[in-house]
Amino acid sequence: MKIAYLINYSLDDKCGVVQKIKQQSKQWILQGHIVYFISLKTMSVYDSNQNIILKQKTLDIKFGRFGTALKLLYNAYYAHKLFKSIEVDCIYMRYQYYMPFINNIFKKNKVIMEINSDDKQEYKLHSHLTSIYNKLTRDLFLRHIDAFVSVSFELKNKFEYLNRPIKVIANGIDVNEYKISIRKLNKEPILVFIGTPNQPWHGLDKIKILAKYFKKYQFYIIGTDGEDTYNIKYFGFLSSSESTKIINRSDIGMGTLSLYKKGLTEASPLKTRQYLACGLPLIYAYKDTDIPDNAEFGLKLQNTKNNIDYEKIEKFVNNVFNNKDINEKARKFAEDILNYEKKEEERLSFFKRAVYEN
Repeated sequence: MKIAYLINYSLDDKCGVVQKIKQQSKQWILQGHIVYFISLKTMSVYDSNQNIILKQKTLDIKFGRFGTALKLLYNAYYAHKLFKSIEVDCIYMRYQYYMPFINNIFKKNKVIMEINSDDKQEYKLHSHLTSIYNKLTRDLFLRHIDAFVSVSFELKNKFEYLNRPIKVIANGIDVNEYKISIRKLNKEPILVFIGTPNQPWHGLDKIKILAKYFKKYQFYIIGTDGEDTYNIKYFGFLSSSESTKIINRSDIGMGTLSLYKKGLTEASPLKTRQYLACGLPLIYAYKDTDIPDNAEFGLKLQNTKNNIDYEKIEKFVNNVFNNKDINEKARKFAEDILNYEKKEEERLSFFKRAVYEN
């Protein structure tokens, strides 16, 4: 198949979304498919080697929300020139709000959308104006989508009213990029947390509460800045390889602790996949699409405001700390269930059914 991956990023952006896009497409290419990347941020077409083969002039304008709206119109209007330069069997994209003019492109192609979040709730958290715009226009946009891939069953349920094929495939990871390091045994537990600024559902505030209570534990925080304390160390933004080094010095990974703030109960965060690929057990507070609730390498807390159970956490930490057997089980689970190779085989099979059988 020839697949166009429509994105709102540059392939040079250093963020988790772009890394996921690259990992997904890498597997598609390895399995013999041709992939193009259409970037509405750079107004460029990239080939399978991520080289630019066509570039449109971008609109360099500011003026706050008015400027953003003009850019949206401009990019949507000229996007058809990008698509005219290639022939594809389907377009794959993440959810985004409605863009005028681009529906003409969708009418001429099979379009499959990846659902990563509850758009209504997420836009409401970030911008009242964007939330209203999305609410008024989302069905104009969604009616041209032929099929969906959802990262959770909970999100799948929110889109079933459209009566389109929907496949649930939780987030994965390229396990081969990670190893269980022969780590030096720590004298006291080190808990690592990967977060992003201005994402309240990650639960960074709860990590700080835990640090005050468990004074003997060390807490490493990646992805955001802050003021170090006697048992909290902030590393700020790190590349994937740099964050892996920190994870391999740690004993337990901390997942999202306040997903209820996003109005959701189920997730499959990339950071937890990274922990498990490195052999770390994890503490989290939501239903993970892939992980059994009773997994030996995981402690699932309640997805509520007051979910810090100090006794449960201490018992779990004592059980998994410097426990090689748990490390190996976490890694084995990542290899068997979370690996991109298997997940992308499943996704490509769904693409074929959506393109050729519907």
